[in-house]
Amino acid sequence: MRLRERFASITVLLLCAIAANATMATAQRAPQRDLLTSLKRAITEANAPALTTAQETQLNTLITNFRDALPDEPDEALEAARDAYDAAILAGNLTAAQAQAMIIAARFAQLNNARLQAEAKFKIDALAVLQSGGQLAPLKQKFGDERVLGLIDSLAGRGFGGGPRGGGPGRP
Repeated sequence: MRLRERFASITVLLLCAIAANATMATAQRAPQRDLLTSLKRAITEANAPALTTAQETQLNTLITNFRDALPDEPDEALEAARDAYDAAILAGNLTAAQAQAMIIAARFAQLNNARLQAEAKFKIDALAVLQSGGQLAPLKQKFGDERVLGLIDSLAGRGFGGGPRGGGPGRP
């Protein structure tokens, strides 16, 4: 009886290992998502010249550099200020809570300023790439300035639905 149980356990483990291996192999073979798909579609709709390989490389590099420049972990100073703010509120200390609120607001301003500066550089550089290839004017003509900026936002990882480009606290 124990031999059957061991055999069944080993069989189950082997099947799990095979399934995990197959899943990893499939994931490794899956093609990477083309970050420029929406831009290419818009360029086609605007009857603009197609992106050159050099332009695609430039845009992909700009996207990578922009995303790498953004913090990918929580801001420790902001978290500490929020914790102190909450503690002050729970303690009923209005003065301390107001002081922490000022720290939180100042840190939000710093983070938003840094993000806006990085975003401005990214957008200006991306628009320059499109200008150099002759795509920008037809895109503006077909979609208008606001939608073109929305398209550039989508390259940076933000939506391209034509909705507001702003975000909540901590995100401009």
